[in-house]
Amino acid sequence: MKSRWTSRFGSRRAMPPRAAPAGANSLPVELLKRIDLDPLFQVMTSDQQQWLDPYTGKSIPAGHGRVQAAREYMLGTNVWREQDTLPLERLEYERWRLDLIRLLPLEPRLRLFGKDGTWLNPYTGEFVPSVTREDGKITVRTVSLMADALVAANASASGRMLEAQYLVNQAKASSGRANTTAYFHKQAPTFDEAMEKAKSVQQHMLSDLPHLERFQFAAHYSPHHGVSGDFYEVMSLPDGRILLVVGDVSGHGVQAALVVATALKTLRFVARQNSDLIGLLTAFNDEIKTDLLPGQFITLFAGALDPDTGTLACVRAGHHPALVVNLHGDVVLRKIGKTGMAIGIATGSAFASTLTQEVVDLTPGHVFIQYTDGLTEAMNPAEDEYGEARLYASLFAHLRDLPQDLVDGIAREVAHHAEGSVGDDLTILAVVATAIAPSATPAKSDEPGSGTRDLASVEVFPDA
Repeated sequence: MKSRWTSRFGSRRAMPPRAAPAGANSLPVELLKRIDLDPLFQVMTSDQQQWLDPYTGKSIPAGHGRVQAAREYMLGTNVWREQDTLPLERLEYERWRLDLIRLLPLEPRLRLFGKDGTWLNPYTGEFVPSVTREDGKITVRTVSLMADALVAANASASGRMLEAQYLVNQAKASSGRANTTAYFHKQAPTFDEAMEKAKSVQQHMLSDLPHLERFQFAAHYSPHHGVSGDFYEVMSLPDGRILLVVGDVSGHGVQAALVVATALKTLRFVARQNSDLIGLLTAFNDEIKTDLLPGQFITLFAGALDPDTGTLACVRAGHHPALVVNLHGDVVLRKIGKTGMAIGIATGSAFASTLTQEVVDLTPGHVFIQYTDGLTEAMNPAEDEYGEARLYASLFAHLRDLPQDLVDGIAREVAHHAEGSVGDDLTILAVVATAIAPSATPAKSDEPGSGTRDLASVEVFPDA
């Protein structure tokens, strides 16, 4: 079976010459408007690195953005004067074909087939009888048929694949077993092997936690399906402070995990050159925005801890507040971090102007904790979320544990609430101020109420 585009667009009708540009370095106003507004001029590969010429379907590098790539390309060609534009459906086919060639070696969900050899569309969860393997392999012709099917199913409307486990279950239910296949003539790993390798790579990318005299660090990291869209980072800034970051990429699975890999590399690069939190996050945002899919974003909390004074400056970009607890303080539980825009929505000053830095002091006895929404949004079978109230109860219950036992204990209680299926990635980062202030006088263990505090007096500051 041939792809319908192979025969339908084998040749293109030449059009009468149009008006030449006003100058050697300019384009007609009408063409400039089409570049800015016409959907035919806005088709790009999912990684936003290739723009599709609407006249030929040719892919054009667009590392500096679609508009710039389109204008520079049109200035160097006469195609816009000699040919009519292709139908949008054809451009979407070309876009999917390029995406498939790039993603098939990386994304096991694109390589799921039924026992009869029919392809399972990972965007719809439906088998496509017109797409089959040739001698057990994916060939160039198979890729073309896949692209046809994705256009026909309007898969680009969401741009997101279904959960991996759901797709595997679909394949098993249909054929008795889930089949992956080789990409072209190379033997591809099985789904489980690929996911295990990806998990290992992602775990290796996460930073080691530092050992400081006055502070202890702990992290719990639980991917929902092998790899995670969450990440955390703890590293030194140029001014000697410790950068603390917890982030959550919208979406799940392999695509979100790929963004995590890019995010960690980008974050580490900009953090080596910038100690100011707002400047650092602005640089990070502007760098990574082009790597996000349309509509994709990252929520992120960033803090800079002075290990000598205990001062913690913090900024949040679309993420929920962090928690600071001290049973011996006037305020037992406090939310910190003022509202700011998520990463990837706007750039430059439009993004930076939404960020506000807040400063708190972590003195001996303080416990700082930040997490991703997989914690509070975990549901039990009755669809009752774990929520903030249960989080507070769990936090206080484990407050006297060692830092790693603290975060692991909270995670266990979340999993227990969800009856083993949290339903999302889960990350918890904790910092405990452990040094004893010189003026502190420990209470004797036999004094009434020593080491305890009535939790009915807990005061929670509202979200800033």
